[in-house]
Amino acid sequence: MKPKNANDKNTSFTLYQLSEKEKLQRQARIDKMPRPTESKCFKTGETFAKIKTKDIHGNKINTKSLKGKIIVLNYWFTNCMPCVMEMPELNKIADKYQNDSSVVFISIALDDANTIEKFLKLHPFKYAIIDNGRFLTTENNITSYPTNVVVDQNGKVYFHTSGLAPNTAQWINKSIEELKAPTAQAQL
Repeated sequence: MKPKNANDKNTSFTLYQLSEKEKLQRQARIDKMPRPTESKCFKTGETFAKIKTKDIHGNKINTKSLKGKIIVLNYWFTNCMPCVMEMPELNKIADKYQNDSSVVFISIALDDANTIEKFLKLHPFKYAIIDNGRFLTTENNITSYPTNVVVDQNGKVYFHTSGLAPNTAQWINKSIEELKAPTAQAQL
């Protein structure tokens, strides 16, 4: 967005599409950003609390049975604009690993299944979605949304952050890549 008159606090804005050069410049700035602030809900290296429930399609989700896999979690709700804003980038990561069974994407939504189904018609989200997840957010003292967590193959918290940062998706992807690296595998 560009303001029509930057000196006028009541000015209108014009939306414009970034050029390829502008996109590369923006990505270069994001790449230089430090790691997003850690959430207050988790501690790196701690064992992630087990989740045993079903997603909105009735598929069983049991994180205990996912030992040996990388688990990427997202806590959100439909009226959370920062949550909605990050979904396209999270979808890109899910697409990247869609044929990789060693990485599992799970989201925990506060909303009921009906509300989520309506929401998904306008805003696709490619994670397995657990509805009515307030009990899971309460269990982890989550009060800030979105909250993202990457759990390693041994069930330990590897990366976590709350709130919207322009480089959250980049760090989620970086965490997955680090955990998939042969040196990381040897250390686990």
